Amino acid sequence: MSNVFAQIVDILNESSPYLLLGFFLAGLFHVVLTRFPRLTALFTGRGARPVLMSTILGLPMPLCSCSVLPAAMTLRRKGASKGATASFLVSVPETDVVSILLTLALLGGVMAVYRPLAALFTALAVGLLINALDRGGDRSEHAPGQASGCAHCESDGPEKSILSSTGRGPWWRRALHYGFVEIFDDIIAQLFLGILVAGALMAWLPGFEIVARASGALWTYLLMLVIGVPVYVCAVASTPVAAGLIAGGVSPGAAMVFLLAGPATNIASLFVLRGEFGKRALGVYLGAIAAGSVAMGLLFDLLLRSTVSAATVAERHAHHDTSALQIAATVVFLALVLASFKRIRIVSKIKSSVLRLAPRASTD
Repeated sequence: MSNVFAQIVDILNESSPYLLLGFFLAGLFHVVLTRFPRLTALFTGRGARPVLMSTILGLPMPLCSCSVLPAAMTLRRKGASKGATASFLVSVPETDVVSILLTLALLGGVMAVYRPLAALFTALAVGLLINALDRGGDRSEHAPGQASGCAHCESDGPEKSILSSTGRGPWWRRALHYGFVEIFDDIIAQLFLGILVAGALMAWLPGFEIVARASGALWTYLLMLVIGVPVYVCAVASTPVAAGLIAGGVSPGAAMVFLLAGPATNIASLFVLRGEFGKRALGVYLGAIAAGSVAMGLLFDLLLRSTVSAATVAERHAHHDTSALQIAATVVFLALVLASFKRIRIVSKIKSSVLRLAPRASTD
């Protein structure tokens, strides 16, 4: 357990400066996008143009894999096509500034560049395929006030999304509040869990020789796909997990499959999308994400695998001289985490979950 704890501390020291910068930039993006709400009009309409615009204009939006869902449904209700909505869902979480900076910190510059580019390509393919194969089913009725969300964003809805958020006061105060309270609360539980899992993976996986032997095997890519599709993992939280997988011997390309497929899909969002898109479009959505993720992973291992190795990733978290800046950033980050856990009442939520499961366990 001491090795696991040491790995977690190393990940925090390495990641905290990037995370703090990322959340601050997220707040700045929020202020800018709130100032120009008419940007949402570019997402509406049919054809390839809205798909392309939804992919490009979604780049600076600091929405995690969970908060992007109500925002996307808002676009859908404002007239965005199924393809544009799907493209937005796939691209935004992968290209937000926090996940990119964390990828740079944990996996290096090559992965930090390749990951958003692969997500953009996959998003365009998903959107264009849905529009091409589901032309007749793009008209749908939406009940007024219908909301969508996810398990840990119970209070989130379209009215709380970045696209319709309004604020008062100095711009810097609104930026700090959004970056370190609103979006922070939205993803911190998943992010912190991802860091804990990554510490365990980096401590334990190197001991399993079968993982190293399987690196690069086709079934490894499919396994990452099977794990990533149903389980909710946001783009930020998936990054330290991917780092742990690579350090344990999984190929960078297989880890890329997990990074691309996981944030774009989960059981909660798939139920919502089934009602919004219909079975046919949802099938295209899942199939295109699966094919695109595996293709991007295989391409990475074919062309760039030598640039990211298990030793390189592990070395980033080896016991080396930690700067005062990293220690200070870790202290600040952990203080923000504790404050966030208090706001979202994480302890009471865990207790409630345990109490709900206890009667079921006793009756089984």
